[in-house]
Amino acid sequence: MKISALTERLALKIVSLIDSGDISPGAHLSVPKLAETFDVSRSPVREALVYLEQKGVLQQKLNRGFFVREDYAPQHNDEQVDIGGDDLPEYYQLAEDWLQDNIEAEVTELFLMKRYSLTKSQLSTVLARGISEGWVERRQGYGWRFLPVAKTKAALEHIFSFRMVIEPMAMLEPTFNAPQEKINEIRRELEMLLDNGIERLSPKQLQLAGYRFHETVIGFSNNPFFEISLRNVNRMRKLMDYRIMDDRSRYYAEVKDHMRILAMIETGQRIEASYLLKQHLAVALENKKMRRISTEA
Repeated sequence: MKISALTERLALKIVSLIDSGDISPGAHLSVPKLAETFDVSRSPVREALVYLEQKGVLQQKLNRGFFVREDYAPQHNDEQVDIGGDDLPEYYQLAEDWLQDNIEAEVTELFLMKRYSLTKSQLSTVLARGISEGWVERRQGYGWRFLPVAKTKAALEHIFSFRMVIEPMAMLEPTFNAPQEKINEIRRELEMLLDNGIERLSPKQLQLAGYRFHETVIGFSNNPFFEISLRNVNRMRKLMDYRIMDDRSRYYAEVKDHMRILAMIETGQRIEASYLLKQHLAVALENKKMRRISTEA
């Protein structure tokens, strides 16, 4: 099915929402609501949903609309949904150039197409990824603007300082409740990562798996402001994280920490889990700072 650049961007955004957990397996996708969310007409949204059905992401039910397939779980699959590619080298190069201050904050499409040897359609896919991850926006009238989210060492430290406050404290909320089925679901993903997932999954999938653990745990607090705050922070730090996704060895220690934290939550040791989580975040910050220094050297 040949699709327009707009339809392709919408399909990417929808898949991103599903992969991040914002849209759950089995969920119904409303064309009017998505059109309102993305500020577009209904026609390209409907085309994007039809396209994603053909890709095996969605299922169309007679007189009921489109639903996310119950068995769609890209973080566990070797095959990834091919919508412009999951790991776009041009995207990483653009992100690196922005982090290194090699390009201006405001640029034209023509400049980007020439610099990265992209067609208009390919550039649309790259920019759509940047929009979905919170650091690219269209300028009013003409051109594109790159946002300085999580771009500096100070920004990284501020993000982790904030996380070291809200994540451990969320565990101590009186409303904290971790359903056993959710614990089992997290444990299965952690076991998959330790088994072969760390070596097998793409950098983006590994990144999302880490975000998913922390966002699920903070969600147990049943305080939506904790969860919303962490999701926003994770969205801002994605750009910087791309620079340090090449070192897979560190994931083994991080996932083992996640397993220990989960076991403590399961047995009701919330104070101990809160303390371990704060230590875990402090170590993660130091590792990221060291990797960032190494990347810049």
